[in-house]
Formats: sequence, structure tokens, C-alpha cells
Amino acid sequence: MVTIKKKNALKILYYMMAMDGIIYDEERSAFDEVGRLVDDRYDSFRADILWECQNTALTKGEGDTVFHLLDAAAKEFKDLGNVLTDDCIPGRLLVWNLLVVALADLNYTDPERRLVDEAVRKLEIEENDFLQMEQVLRAKAAAERELLFLQQKAAEGTPDLKQQIANVKERVRIITANARDIMVQRG
Repeated sequence: MVTIKKKNALKILYYMMAMDGIIYDEERSAFDEVGRLVDDRYDSFRADILWECQNTALTKGEGDTVFHLLDAAAKEFKDLGNVLTDDCIPGRLLVWNLLVVALADLNYTDPERRLVDEAVRKLEIEENDFLQMEQVLRAKAAAERELLFLQQKAAEGTPDLKQQIANVKERVRIITANARDIMVQRG
């Protein structure tokens, strides 16, 4: 199992949020939630990580923003290890969290996918394992998009959507439970 330092993992997650040029509220909330789950001390160093990452994201030289952020993220893959210590997380958990943050706004862009692919390669995640994680989180995002659509239609006055909304909510609940099972089963 390949491990990565927690602070490096959080920086990579920040670059994931910035990849499409806009950091959405849903992404920021997911980032903070992941930060608190990854490290109990997250709130004490959150401002430092945000400051450092924002400076890196804003001080791009010439060229493509996506390339610049991929390069910044690649530098954070230093000090990979094979031993799980208090200041490290399993690489698999970082890939999972990258997918969670990438899909927080219900849109998985090509630049985000490029960063996830880089993480999968550097952290030596098995392709089948990654595809299973990606599939379940994409299915959850698709169901959540459908739920938002139905709720908007219901708010506009479209009749008889209560049962469809209930069915989609149940689908989201089941997918979320399956997602948790995937992470618990594989550790």
C-alpha cells in the first residue's frame, strides 16, 4: 500500500477544486469535510494550506492553468511511502477523496480526470479498484443530478413527481451505502 502525507494530500485536493477555474461552494464544503476526516487538527492548519495553495494557483506563469495545477499537484506526490503513520493516509483514500471533491459539483471535467489519473498512477492503485470507485461515485452524481432536476420541476408546478423524487432519493441512499461499503471492504 502506497501512502501519502496528509498535508500533501489536502493540497492535491485543493488543486482538484481549482482545476476548472472556479471553486464551487459544494467543492469547498467537501474539501473541509474531507480535511476534518483526514486529520483531527485540520482546522488549525486549514488557513495555511489554503494560503499556500491559493498562492500557487494564482502565481502561474505563462501557459495553461490546468498544466500549471497538474504540475503543482505532481510536486505534492513527493515523499510517498509504504508505511501508514499518523501523518499519512493510504493512497487509495486520496483517490477516493479526489473523486468525491471532483464530483461535489456533480460535474467531472477532463482536467479533473487528468489529475485523478495521475494520482492513480503515482499511488499505484489497481485499475479495477479505481474503476469501481469511479463508477459508484459517478452513479451517485448522476442520481443527484436527476434528483435536482425533478425537484426543480416540482417547484415549477409539474404535478405527480412525489413518487419519482422518493424513488431517486432512495437510489441515492442505496448508492451512498454501497460507496461506504466499498471503502470499508478495501480499507
